[in-house]
Amino acid sequence: MSIGLGEFLSLLCALLWAFAVICYRKAGDTINVSAMNLFKISLTLVLMVPTLYFTDGLTPPSLGMTDWLLLLVSGFFGIMLADLFYLRALQLIGAGLTGLTGSLYSPFVVLLSFFYLGERLNNWQVMGMALVIIGVIVISYRKKSLTVVHPPIKGFVFAALGVFFTALGIVIIKPVTSEIPFFWIITIRTIGGIATMVLFNVIFRKSLNPLAVLSSSGKYWLLVGALLGQYLSTMVWVAGYKYTSASVASILNETASIFILLLGWLILKEQITRRKIIGAFISISGVLLVLQMSH
Repeated sequence: MSIGLGEFLSLLCALLWAFAVICYRKAGDTINVSAMNLFKISLTLVLMVPTLYFTDGLTPPSLGMTDWLLLLVSGFFGIMLADLFYLRALQLIGAGLTGLTGSLYSPFVVLLSFFYLGERLNNWQVMGMALVIIGVIVISYRKKSLTVVHPPIKGFVFAALGVFFTALGIVIIKPVTSEIPFFWIITIRTIGGIATMVLFNVIFRKSLNPLAVLSSSGKYWLLVGALLGQYLSTMVWVAGYKYTSASVASILNETASIFILLLGWLILKEQITRRKIIGAFISISGVLLVLQMSH
């Protein structure tokens, strides 16, 4: 079985994001959501300047107004809004239940791709998607977590919204990704994200200083999470969609839950149960099926 560049990048994105989720979960103990989001988007924009210099150049691409607007709106949906909801969900219901809601990601992308891009999955790929989702649900389900102080329904709604806007943010730019230099895609999306994040903080009278988080004890967790989850994983995430179909990429991105399971055991010393192992096996089976049928 051969793995194409797009499929490989989508799996790598899942691994990087899993590392970032663990970091964000630790940072969220001492840093509020708006401050976390402002910092990580700002850091990404700063890092993109030298990245552009050594890759696509600092001269903006020649784009029509529609393409500029589409990329900026993608940053609003997929970076600013999606991450606000997702980070808040992590605080309310924890990584496990947030990961459960994350299983909605590929169905959202497939649904949006159906209406917006006209993409189709074959029957075997649909079966693979179903296996991935079933495995993620088995891994993430924790009955005791439903007794947490915060109402879980609110957390589930935030997580679902975060997943939906993430899917929307990437699907709407799929038609233009082949026409625009790769790193400029990320930069313009990031500009859209930080512009709307600043506007959000102004409206709700929150801090506009992205460096304010450096006084918190969770700053190192946030820094590592931002580098992995906002800078590196965003690159390979968009690249995965560039080199394979949006539907296949979204399914492979679901493997982040498997990586979170393993990293939680290695780094956070979380227990690996038989149920989680079974769920991981089911999800991996679905991933292998998608990989096999995408070539």
